[in-house]
Amino acid sequence: MEKEQIRKAAKIIGGIIGAYLLYFLFTALILTALRTPPEVVDRDLEFKDTSERVTLLEYGLEAFGARMDIIEQAEESIDVSYFYMEDGKSVELFYAYILAAADRGVEVRYLLDGIFHGVRGDDRDVLRAFNLHPNIELKLYEPIYSVAIAPWRLNNRLHDKLLVVDNDYAIIGGRNVGDLYYERSGEDVGYSYDRDVLLMNPDQQEDSLISDMRAYYTDLFDSEYAITQNNRTLFGWEQNRAEEQTEALRAFYDEHQTERAERSNVSEVSDWENRSVEIDSGFLTFNSIERNFKQPYIWSDMLTLAEQAEENLFIQSPWTIPDTRMRRHIEETDLTVDEGIILTNGKSTNSNMVAQSGTENRRQYFIDSFLDYYEYQPKEASLHMKTMVVDERISAVGAFNFDARSTWLSTETMIVLDSEELARQILDEVEESYLKKSVRFDQDGSEIPGEKTEGETPVWWQRILIPAMRPLAWLLESLL
Repeated sequence: MEKEQIRKAAKIIGGIIGAYLLYFLFTALILTALRTPPEVVDRDLEFKDTSERVTLLEYGLEAFGARMDIIEQAEESIDVSYFYMEDGKSVELFYAYILAAADRGVEVRYLLDGIFHGVRGDDRDVLRAFNLHPNIELKLYEPIYSVAIAPWRLNNRLHDKLLVVDNDYAIIGGRNVGDLYYERSGEDVGYSYDRDVLLMNPDQQEDSLISDMRAYYTDLFDSEYAITQNNRTLFGWEQNRAEEQTEALRAFYDEHQTERAERSNVSEVSDWENRSVEIDSGFLTFNSIERNFKQPYIWSDMLTLAEQAEENLFIQSPWTIPDTRMRRHIEETDLTVDEGIILTNGKSTNSNMVAQSGTENRRQYFIDSFLDYYEYQPKEASLHMKTMVVDERISAVGAFNFDARSTWLSTETMIVLDSEELARQILDEVEESYLKKSVRFDQDGSEIPGEKTEGETPVWWQRILIPAMRPLAWLLESLL
């Protein structure tokens, strides 16, 4: 009798789990894929004149050093927004510098994606430590328990990568916080090349691009989707671990400061100022902040910029997966540019198998276009930049991928800057560091390797998995 009751209970539990999985699948994926998103928005590009300056952060160590340097300069406020924090020394150091700033009285707003933030295991003690600190306000964007109740919230992800310090400095780009983006420890270790820009406001311009970034951040942070993590009382064991973590981070900060004092080649804010170039004008573009489909403001602005190009157009994205609507928008845009390049990852480089499968599905679309289509090849690294350069003058840098998810589903930001010097720097880096390690695919079916390519081929599991996933990527294209 007891065994029969156990079997009945197991059957009921299995039925509940199965029903929930169907509910989750239907509301989070199928229903979203079947719905029609908003069309592009016809709006003027409102470039703002500015006295701000910009420094290109093309390499990992300098991108991390710049972050630490501007955090050290903070006097009043620090705003942090990242998709995830990956394990590694860089993450621990980032936490330590944020805590040190809060200790000296700086008000910190700290926002992470609620599912993909990466703060797991022992790292949760950092969240507990931040919870205790009176100068740190910590929030998670659409956390996992919220998604469990309403699975359609799964698609409302925070994808911005922003660091804003006072009204003086801001870093925006494609890098999350993690060793993957900042330091390559060996040739056989995976590494993600990326691109950020550091904005500086030396003249203390009040209505600045940095102030626009702060205003956007405030709207994001104050939205109903950003759930505070500071409003609960910690259990005794949690408080003990939070206090231990706080002391460990303070000790790590002090140790790093001692190391810096003993080295002769450390960076300072003045180094980034000396490397900076002028900005004639610019604007911040971002998607609307709402659940379900967002107004595709970034995509609309990128299409307008491309349409205004007269001589050349450069596009770089980790993957290129325009869905049916995006392809229609491209075809409806009057593109009269003389030459164009699109650069993305090749099959041998990308760790995101589903996204790479989607890129494989749309490769021929770009090969048949006016753009010269390039795929980056090295096995030991991948590209994570999101960039567009128009007429060697207008540069857009940020978090926006060339796919439907970035167009309609995720929070995204791009900074658009009118600066010939910045554009030239980006294109020079692209030519020397990436195109020479890429293969160009021509319309006649030929593949032309760059002079620094070595005939890389995907490993066996990539050769199997990517083709196998292409039908799935095709079905889920509007969600990738």
